[in-house]
Amino acid sequence: LAEANFRYDGTSRIHTDNRWGIFPSFSGAWRISEESFVKDNINWMDNLKLRLSWGKLGNSEIGNYPYQEVYSSTAYIFDGAVQQAVIQKDLKDRSLKWETTTVTDVGMDVTLGNGLFSATIDWYNKITDGILSQAAIPLSVGMGAPTINYGKLRNRGFELEFGHQNRIGEFTYGAGFMASINKNEVLELRAPSYGSYIYEVGKPYGEHYLYIWDGIFQSEEDIANSPDHPNNPKPGDIKFKDLNNDGVIDGDDKTYFGYGENPEYIFGLNAGFEYKGFDFSMNWTGATNVSRRLEEDFTRPFNTGDAPLMKWMVEERWTEEKGQSAQFPRFTQTNRMHNSQMSDFWVRDASYLRLKNLEIGYTLNTDVLKKVGIQKLRVFANGYNLLTFDHLGFIDPESKISNKNKYPNTRIYNFGVNVNF
Repeated sequence: LAEANFRYDGTSRIHTDNRWGIFPSFSGAWRISEESFVKDNINWMDNLKLRLSWGKLGNSEIGNYPYQEVYSSTAYIFDGAVQQAVIQKDLKDRSLKWETTTVTDVGMDVTLGNGLFSATIDWYNKITDGILSQAAIPLSVGMGAPTINYGKLRNRGFELEFGHQNRIGEFTYGAGFMASINKNEVLELRAPSYGSYIYEVGKPYGEHYLYIWDGIFQSEEDIANSPDHPNNPKPGDIKFKDLNNDGVIDGDDKTYFGYGENPEYIFGLNAGFEYKGFDFSMNWTGATNVSRRLEEDFTRPFNTGDAPLMKWMVEERWTEEKGQSAQFPRFTQTNRMHNSQMSDFWVRDASYLRLKNLEIGYTLNTDVLKKVGIQKLRVFANGYNLLTFDHLGFIDPESKISNKNKYPNTRIYNFGVNVNF
């Protein structure tokens, strides 16, 4: 099996010098199970297929004409009078090119025992080149940053899916499991960035870049015997580690930490059965090697006039009486910046396992119903987001937003009847 495609795309969003892009792709497969040396000797092999594909796609979703200089009218005072003029607000880059994504995939499909077992395995390598992004420029330029081809990123990993279907008398059941493993890496970058997240060649994209928490100051003596911290900390404030042992806590003591906000492993499980009119199904989803930052509602309570989100976050704040047993630093209005400095204290494990959906039903299919024109009647009950096992407890682990502005996934119960006439 073989297939090839060739695309030649153009867009007015890119300057005429680079407006057109060539994006080829091809795929091929070998059904080994159709070969005589398998077909004649392995009767339990239903399907065995090897696959290979390679292709390029282009992206030009960068707004309208980001290469084109645009002028706006303005007024200014000169020689004691108001003068009319035009200004260019943003810098532009006419050398913009298509952002291109190149994907290589190698896979295998297997089915055994008349559909009793099945498996699909894929390895992929995805490289996005010429990523379209705004350039990082200093405010002293006085103009908005241009859109440029900023860098190159690679995502590489495996996708696995296993299934089992069977029938024993009137009992039919099935189960499936899927998992994906993804690792990303920055391959090229115009310039590294070291803010709250680190963007650097050789590192995963957007990994946490922060201080390492080293406890909570318990006394003035504790502060005096520790490295010099910024923002004049007081007892009850967070203590940071002096990673370079120079006696001062500053930007040189920041480091990249743990897993980012995109999960490295995603998995799911579905299972169900049917028996004499009864049916049952459930679906579980989960992720691991992923983290979430607690945002301002947690790091700077009362900052916007709102109370902390949970009562226990108030009860577990540091006081002299609580001392080492406190889970959070003290409340303060005078030194909020110190405790809100991003450290691993505010980064939490967001791994989770969730029962996403569960449904049970019963189908009536009797002669009595057919006499009144009903071919089939099914009553059912289902629920969504019924159970969640995680380390957060107070934040929806599926959300990347860790503040009060994100409404969590709700738990839903449904009861219903399906009627076929």
